[in-house]
Amino acid sequence: MILTIDIGNSRVKWATWKADKITARGVSSYDVEKIAKDFDKLFSVVMLSPEQPPSRVLVVSVAGKKVSQALSEWVKQHWRLSAEFLVTEKQFGNVINAYDDPSQHGVDRWAAVVAGHQSYEDCSVCVIGAGTAVTIDLVNKNGQHLGGYILPSYDIMRSALLSDTANVASTYSLQFHKHSVPDNTSDAVNQGLHKLLQAGIREFCRFAEDKMGAPVQIILTGGFAKTILDYPDMPAMHHKPDLVMQGLYRIMNQRNKVTDS
Repeated sequence: MILTIDIGNSRVKWATWKADKITARGVSSYDVEKIAKDFDKLFSVVMLSPEQPPSRVLVVSVAGKKVSQALSEWVKQHWRLSAEFLVTEKQFGNVINAYDDPSQHGVDRWAAVVAGHQSYEDCSVCVIGAGTAVTIDLVNKNGQHLGGYILPSYDIMRSALLSDTANVASTYSLQFHKHSVPDNTSDAVNQGLHKLLQAGIREFCRFAEDKMGAPVQIILTGGFAKTILDYPDMPAMHHKPDLVMQGLYRIMNQRNKVTDS
């Protein structure tokens, strides 16, 4: 059994793999100050099978050195394994990273780019990661990564607006109202931000088709994906919640020429 872990800025996701298929998964938010206890709780299901601990632990992390080190120590203590961390490379297979310095391209984005291209090898892909930030990566059908964009998420925009604007208050809402014009400040903030994201993502999807030519498969992943899927008048999107995990698993497995059975 192989365990893959995706550590974001606010959540940790995990999945167990056997015969190249996900057999179980979990997700939770975490607190850096009590990260070891959060790992105890998050991986409790995996720990229920001590007779078959993971043979490998593969990790993609954008959370910084402190969290990554804490995970390494936890894995070493509980399973006597060294956690294997993915790094962004210039090329994997026929997928070529556009960045002059690949280390500047988020490793979660790189995993999603590889998995996105391998999922739709006969056409170009636009990979949208809707997490703490909204990232957009373009990959043509030949595997050439063209680069991408980073947008502030709903949460980031809302926090900045409320902290920098006097006398503006709003309750948090992920509900999008298609027709009604807000008649109060709270809805004005929430609906304005949703409409901004809706318009921005829709425009980037159009740009992807203009840049790479149809057909372009639009792939959506990340914790905010379900909200985006509820926006009206959006292009067809393929929701792939495990896209980063799939990229991590494929890259690390092929690199080490190890398969789990």
